[in-house]
Amino acid sequence: MTKNAKMEINLKTCIIILNYNNVEDTIKCIDSIERINTAAIKYIVVDNNTPQKQKIEILSEYLEQKFGVNYRLVHEGEEYDPILPCITLLLSSTNDGYAKGNNKGLLLAENDPEVHNILILNNDILFVEDIIPALEKYYYSIPDIGILSPMLCKNDLSLDLRCARKNTNIYIETIKKLLNYTLVVTKIDLNQNQYLIKKENEVKELMEIQLPSGSCMFINKKLFADIGFFDPNTFLYVEENILYKKLHRLGKKNFLCGKLKCIHLGGASTQHLKSKIFLLKCERDSFAYYWKEYEKHSWLLILIYRYALFQHRMLYTFINKYIKKTFS
Repeated sequence: MTKNAKMEINLKTCIIILNYNNVEDTIKCIDSIERINTAAIKYIVVDNNTPQKQKIEILSEYLEQKFGVNYRLVHEGEEYDPILPCITLLLSSTNDGYAKGNNKGLLLAENDPEVHNILILNNDILFVEDIIPALEKYYYSIPDIGILSPMLCKNDLSLDLRCARKNTNIYIETIKKLLNYTLVVTKIDLNQNQYLIKKENEVKELMEIQLPSGSCMFINKKLFADIGFFDPNTFLYVEENILYKKLHRLGKKNFLCGKLKCIHLGGASTQHLKSKIFLLKCERDSFAYYWKEYEKHSWLLILIYRYALFQHRMLYTFINKYIKKTFS
């Protein structure tokens, strides 16, 4: 039986990939999966209204060439067959950020009766192992599971500590922003307190965590639908925090599987000053929403956090302008 025939008969897991202005990483991500994967899967690639339409043409041509008749292009709002082909490219009419963008793909998957599981995947993830069959097997062996994630590695295969974290604390976040970029703490990693793993030898086959990495999350489709998928009130950041709180209310727990790994390259579009300032604004708004709606913190405490982040942003802008002016 061919791989495509297997997909047509026994489709279970749907991979949701969000693309924005970076088709190169999206293509590399899909190629890495296709080289290794043996599971029955479908893909939904959601393009978040990439402004350079020639890039979408490149992506569409690649998908049509690779998947042939098993590829479908869908524009947001148009009617479609609920039984999805092997891969669907959904063109969003607006850039609504991470949560809403993924939700558009999730709604397609929700209506497909052949899809049983969801794998949320950043387009800067590379598969180095055939992890989907193992994720499926591990997931349904763990009682009261919410999200299961593999271990994330950097490009050199060293451990990415961000794949296993505690939930975010408003007091620690405020202090981090107040102290960041000062000479007192430049050599202190204030994120260390949040990491559940400090060294690779601490990684276990299965370990309970609070915050998985939003770049690679495996979850049962019905459970995801029961909690309303992603909260659409954030553009970027705190998606994992909100999922943790929603699942925790249902008595569900998140796990990391240390036996499975993939590479997380990390976004390249956040390196410039303009992008950094925009990201800080997203961070401010998303955390303020999370603190208020999910943690029920007082408005005064949230105001102090927002001030700390404002100071952080102003100092970042000043330092970067000074460096640019001095050394350019």
